Amino acid sequence: MSIREIIPLLAAVIGLTPVFLKWLNDRSNEAAKRRNVQEAKEQVEFWKTWLQAQREVSNDDQFAEYKKKVSQRLDDLTLEKVNVENEEKNTEYKMSFFRKFFLAYMPHTASGWVYHTFYYILISSFLLFFYISFYPAGENITDPNPSWDNFTSDLGFTLFTLLFLAAVAIGFHRLAVRSEKNFFEKQTHEVINP
Repeated sequence: MSIREIIPLLAAVIGLTPVFLKWLNDRSNEAAKRRNVQEAKEQVEFWKTWLQAQREVSNDDQFAEYKKKVSQRLDDLTLEKVNVENEEKNTEYKMSFFRKFFLAYMPHTASGWVYHTFYYILISSFLLFFYISFYPAGENITDPNPSWDNFTSDLGFTLFTLLFLAAVAIGFHRLAVRSEKNFFEKQTHEVINP
């Protein structure tokens, strides 16, 4: 298998990696949401049953007090959930420099996934082209070993291609970061103004 046959295969694998990671992330997020919903249902059912039992054994004044306490507990449960969700959103947006630089996070939007995918494809192409540029080109290859002379033999084209790939990758990187920032700003706005 030659390097020309490996390049499309490598690009396809790199392009599908974010899709696979998104699928795994969605499955784990979905399972966590189901657990949270089930836990909340169990708590509501417990307090409902407890309150019904208290109705049978307490007088009207005590029952009214118990009813207030149960109402407060359910309100606290709702506020805890909202606070945890807001804290997770803020934590996700406040990422370290290296996570942002390497886009080492799961995007939250479809456009973020597209930008991530193209960024990784372009970075991989940059590295692959850089590696290949040390090998001789053409049909009459006398020395198939990599060397600095092969890299400098067509330096103008090599530098132009590398700079072009890097510039386009940087553009997709900025779009990915902006997409993530817009997502979190929209989420924050929805929490503040429901």
